[in-house]
Amino acid sequence: MVAMDDEHVGARLRRWRHRRGLSQRVLAELAGFSQGYIAQIERGSTPLDRYASQEAIARALQISVRELTGRENVPARYQPVDDASVAVLRSGIIALSYPQLVVVVDDDPGSRPHTPTAEQLDQHFYACRYDVLVPALGSALTRLAYRLHACADDEKRRLLREAVEICSTAASTCMQLGYPDLALTVAELAARTAREHGDPRSLGLANYARLRAVASEPGAIHVAREGVELLSAHVGTSVTAASTYGMHHLVSAWIVAGTGQRAKAFAHLDEAKRVAAYTGECPEGNFNFGPTNVDIWRVAILVALEEGSAAKAPTAAAGLESMSRHRRATYFIDLARALLQGRGSESAAAAALYQAEAIAPQQVSVYDGGRAAARELLSRPRFGRDGRLRGLAKRLGVLD
Repeated sequence: MVAMDDEHVGARLRRWRHRRGLSQRVLAELAGFSQGYIAQIERGSTPLDRYASQEAIARALQISVRELTGRENVPARYQPVDDASVAVLRSGIIALSYPQLVVVVDDDPGSRPHTPTAEQLDQHFYACRYDVLVPALGSALTRLAYRLHACADDEKRRLLREAVEICSTAASTCMQLGYPDLALTVAELAARTAREHGDPRSLGLANYARLRAVASEPGAIHVAREGVELLSAHVGTSVTAASTYGMHHLVSAWIVAGTGQRAKAFAHLDEAKRVAAYTGECPEGNFNFGPTNVDIWRVAILVALEEGSAAKAPTAAAGLESMSRHRRATYFIDLARALLQGRGSESAAAAALYQAEAIAPQQVSVYDGGRAAARELLSRPRFGRDGRLRGLAKRLGVLD
């Protein structure tokens, strides 16, 4: 006879699986188990008593072990990336910085583990699967270090461009996860590699990585100006260059908005809008840049100006649906914060925050704006005791 607690865990597992929109088969693949095992846990015929199994299933569901089991003696906060994965990433950054330290025991191509491409890493980033992305970035950087150290001259230029792209993704990832020191280190590595590559698009991309790493620091606007000056002559020659140029203006708008410079913020926003009219929507790459993304950034800029109550939904709903999970989830988090800058829109703000978690749980867990919105909602009448909100706040580490 199975204990009631195991039946309870099975019910919780089923509820979270349905909430994440996963079949038993897909959940089993993500957690590394058989579909039959998941089905047995849900029925209550098999106990889920091993912590390693609890952790694997919770990670696949993108929740904490406490959220899965209901037990109070385990951490409540959901941590999408563990220390071991960050260590792999750190090792990759060191390897690319000092390639002479890299040792490859067997260089037989058939024996190598699969190393993801820059495009595949970007897909993980845009899907907000940081648990998959972080160790993959570390492996990719380590492999690049070896290849750059050992490659022929005719291959080196292509590898340098790939290194700039992967370092840029790594810098953005480190900032999302709260590792600004690693972000700055890998951004400077991107800049060094871009100078060796010599192409203005690579230099612009590397400068954007630097800008993301220092955006919250005094004087960051000077880094933004360097990128704008570097890329301005190339806007009409390449969508990649134009998108990177436009992103420099969007980040510039956010920076000056934070210091109350409204006119300058909207001047940068208008320039980004002008460039977006040239590039069109870029949902599969180039930072998701385009008219819809400019609308999304407008919400964040209004929040920085403390004018969030003036925020509106993107003008093209279809454009929002074509955006990556990363951009859509970030938009709904910023929309929640915007709504909370006024009064009487708490229910809409909560709905936006829940929508963000439904789209990309890991983005809500790592983005400071998600925690800020949850804290503010908890302080409002009627919401401090709301069970669903308190559950989300525990997953975000806002409540114990």
